Amino acid sequence: MKAIVTEIGASALDEKEPMIILFGENATEGLKEYSVIQKFQELPTLDIKKGNLLRIDEQEYTIQYVGPFANNNLNSIAHVTLVFAEVPEEDAIVNGLYLDPSQFPTIKVGTIIEYDSLGV
Repeated sequence: MKAIVTEIGASALDEKEPMIILFGENATEGLKEYSVIQKFQELPTLDIKKGNLLRIDEQEYTIQYVGPFANNNLNSIAHVTLVFAEVPEEDAIVNGLYLDPSQFPTIKVGTIIEYDSLGV
C-alpha cells in the first residue's frame, strides 16, 4: 500500500526528535504544522505487524513494534507516528511504528511511503 507525501509542516522534521508524525489530508491546520501529510493511492486496509517492511523512497525499514492504535488510526485518518529509535521498555508511543534501522530519512513533497505486509 503506497502513500505520497503531499505537504510538510514547518515544524514537522527535526532529526534531534527521531520521529515523523504522519496524517492524511484532512488534518487540521494546527496538526499540519507538526506533521507530514500523506495521501494514499487507495483507501488503506492495512494490518501492520512486527517484522513487516516500510519503505521511504529507497530506504527500507523493518517494523520492530506496532502501537495498539497504529493500524486503526492509519486506516481511518492516515495517522501514524514513525519512530526512528529503540522500542522503550515502557511508554512506547501507542500510535507508533518503531523502525530499524534508526536512520532518519530524507522526506520531501513527492516522497513515496510504502507499507508492506509480508505475504499479503
